[in-house]
Amino acid sequence: MIEIKKVKITKGETPILVDIYYQKQNNKKLILFCHGFKGFKDWGCWHLVAKAFAEAGFIFLKFNFSHNGVGQENPLDFTRLDLFFKNNYSREGDDLKKVLEWSKTAEEIKSLDIKERCLIGHSRGGGIVIQSTVELKEIYKLATWASISHFDRFGDKKMIADWKKEGSRSFYNSRTQQDMKIGVQFYEDYLVNHPRLDLEKAAKQLKKPYLIVHGKRDDAVGFSHAQRLNHWCTNSQLHLIEDANHVFGAKHPHTEDHLPNHLNEVVEETIKFFS
Repeated sequence: MIEIKKVKITKGETPILVDIYYQKQNNKKLILFCHGFKGFKDWGCWHLVAKAFAEAGFIFLKFNFSHNGVGQENPLDFTRLDLFFKNNYSREGDDLKKVLEWSKTAEEIKSLDIKERCLIGHSRGGGIVIQSTVELKEIYKLATWASISHFDRFGDKKMIADWKKEGSRSFYNSRTQQDMKIGVQFYEDYLVNHPRLDLEKAAKQLKKPYLIVHGKRDDAVGFSHAQRLNHWCTNSQLHLIEDANHVFGAKHPHTEDHLPNHLNEVVEETIKFFS
């Protein structure tokens, strides 16, 4: 039987919402899942992904980045655009490390005798996972799904100049019909922290076993990103899904009780890799 625990990590400026899926027996490996840009832990069928990993004997932990814009009271809506405005890559990396440290002493899972910790990141979350694994010695393996290969995704010089002039930049969310604004501090944080946010450098330093999964029909983060990551890494393997899109056939809201075929393939390949 799968246990589900919902926890709020309150250490820090903004609480982090966490969901833990597991069975009480045979749990030795913990997986931390990082969502992408304009994503959240309860998007689409991430709950079915979590259940699939729990059924396979893993402890699966999915969480919201503290400044992803989703409110504490309703985890399905972007009600905290003030936090989204202040988000940046460094914050997300710090959030991941905070959750990882919390997992070592958390009352909710400390009795499960965890031997190994692994990371999964989707889209921009993949970049956070790659960068963080280089800095976190305790990570055993990592996998990225439709990951970016560089954080420098700010547009051309005019777009950056306009961002600086206006002080913010809008990202339209077609699902919620919201203009989600991010302050220019996002770009400034990248410039200041570029040495540690250089994904090519990080990928070349990776020594941990690494699974790269990408869809050939990904029009948000092209397949070339996966090819670059695989080229840079010395201990990676690439799994291409020929007709898959950026979310591997998933959508939000997800009304079915099963995973889309492409996402099911992603999950099966990742479980095999982590086992």
